[in-house]
Amino acid sequence: MSDDDGVGRSLFLASLMIVSVMVGVLYFDIEQEGVNLAPEIEGDIPSTITYGSLDSLHLSITDEEMAGLTLTVTLDGGEIQDLMDAAGNLVIDISGLEVGSHTLKVVAIDSLGQESRWTAGFVLEYPDEGYTVIVVSTNNVTVERGNGTTLPGVLVHQSMGTCELDWSDGNIEEFSLSLPFDEEGRFELSFSDIQENMTISLRGICGTWVDSIETEILTITVIEPE
Repeated sequence: MSDDDGVGRSLFLASLMIVSVMVGVLYFDIEQEGVNLAPEIEGDIPSTITYGSLDSLHLSITDEEMAGLTLTVTLDGGEIQDLMDAAGNLVIDISGLEVGSHTLKVVAIDSLGQESRWTAGFVLEYPDEGYTVIVVSTNNVTVERGNGTTLPGVLVHQSMGTCELDWSDGNIEEFSLSLPFDEEGRFELSFSDIQENMTISLRGICGTWVDSIETEILTITVIEPE
């Protein structure tokens, strides 16, 4: 065999191997493009949601045959109907949910019966409103018998329009009187002709969603005139 024949055969075999590889890759690509996979469900649901900050949750579903999808969506065990649009977008209304823990579940089944499941739990909680605070200059006042005194103070809360302030010289749980305060929370409680020791309870209650309560105890001690 001549050298030219050997070189020609080698080139032929090399060409044959390259063509085989290219045909294999092309066949693999065609086969991959024809695969019908299970539906894909995507959603980014925060684990904690502040009440009133979100009205709805958004998810998306993709599949090779969107028209053949069967979808089941449940929120806290109750099924929700007619959520998905033609592009596979889902909008779940949560505006009517109460504060607490909730669970959203999605089951998607394609035309071949392939099933995908997606579950997310989240907690709906009220916004932080801070604390109710009562500030007084002193909790202990001394007066001479027959004299009077004024006890000033300030009620503090980030939502002053929700506040109530009352006082009692006994058990405030059994009996109390309303104590007015101005827009900045300032108040004054005045007494005249004091004849005996007194214990005064001041109670502030504030909050839009959850009541925050603060109680201050003031004592008035009577001494004999010198």
